[in-house]
Amino acid sequence: MAPIVMSTTKNTKQETARGNDAAPAVRFTRASVEHTEPGGYDDTITAGQFAAGPRTVTFDVPAHGYLRRLLLLIETDGNGAQGVNPAVAQADAPWTFIRSISFKDVNGGNIYGPISGFNFYLANKWGGYSYDDNPVNDPNYSAIDADGEFSFRLDIPLEAIARDALAALPNLNSSSTYKVEITIADDGDVYSTPPDTLPGVRVRAFLDAWSKPSAVDPMGTAQETAPKHEGTTQMWSRASASVAGAGEFTLRLPRVGNFIRTLIFVLRDSDDCREGDTFPDTVKLTIDGQTLHSEPSTIRRAIMAEQYGYALAAMATADFDEGVLVYPFSHDFDGKPGAELRDLWLPTVQSSRLEFTLANAGEAGTLEVITNDISLKVAG
Repeated sequence: MAPIVMSTTKNTKQETARGNDAAPAVRFTRASVEHTEPGGYDDTITAGQFAAGPRTVTFDVPAHGYLRRLLLLIETDGNGAQGVNPAVAQADAPWTFIRSISFKDVNGGNIYGPISGFNFYLANKWGGYSYDDNPVNDPNYSAIDADGEFSFRLDIPLEAIARDALAALPNLNSSSTYKVEITIADDGDVYSTPPDTLPGVRVRAFLDAWSKPSAVDPMGTAQETAPKHEGTTQMWSRASASVAGAGEFTLRLPRVGNFIRTLIFVLRDSDDCREGDTFPDTVKLTIDGQTLHSEPSTIRRAIMAEQYGYALAAMATADFDEGVLVYPFSHDFDGKPGAELRDLWLPTVQSSRLEFTLANAGEAGTLEVITNDISLKVAG
């Protein structure tokens, strides 16, 4: 009896087909390498310039690969001296050394800002971009001392998520560059009592980017040469409204039409001060009539502490940013804002009615909203 021979034609065809399939391209963040270099600005504001008044500087960002962030390092020069008048810091100093900052696209439109130095600090602390978000914990930070000396580092975040380089900006054309505009404050913005001898202040910028990979690696494997969703842009902006100080107050947020990633609210009294009891007991965030959050402001601050890992005991201190409430939509990965999977981003359109309500505005003042939104570029 002849042996039974099983046909392998189907399997052979399947295996041949699989063998002809192109291997998936190496993803961008594996194909690329991280890159840092000086970011186009290094200057020292002399003591005389510091005292003379605000000055605005604009500089071009060097072209290289895909821009992740721009780091700013601000350091006094050690020449400050208290004399008979020890320096006393303003309430929001040293961040107030920057009166205004903005990052502009190649056509001059604002991607980041303009926002104040204090709001620049808030975006760093509550934006969800690093393992330890608090700029006060940065090794470059030192609070204002009796001689008026201080230092700090703040970053302009452009990339939203490091895992896949989402929103890293293409920065390959040296003839068409991004620009940064900074208005540097005078000594009265930084000190309520200046030292007898003012320090000079050095301001430096540094670029943090992904280098552009080649189309194939040394083994001949195809590589992604740009992040997925290239053209996606992350933005930070600020708006404000006057609070009359009696009864319920509702602010309709003007920045809608994209995905909302983070909202930061800052409430100041008529003296422009942030106080621990500035917010009323109940605050509410709604979209198109649907309540997202309705809670006591103390509960919102407790949630902030839990999500960002800040000590609950610090909630009543200036270190926990009195007069500030934060609503992140970026904590879906492990509970901490940042490195998110984008599941919690709040989608909006131009007609969306996104509103923040103070149940009982106890006194007159100003309510600011700092909005972090994402314009997501999809293929097609």
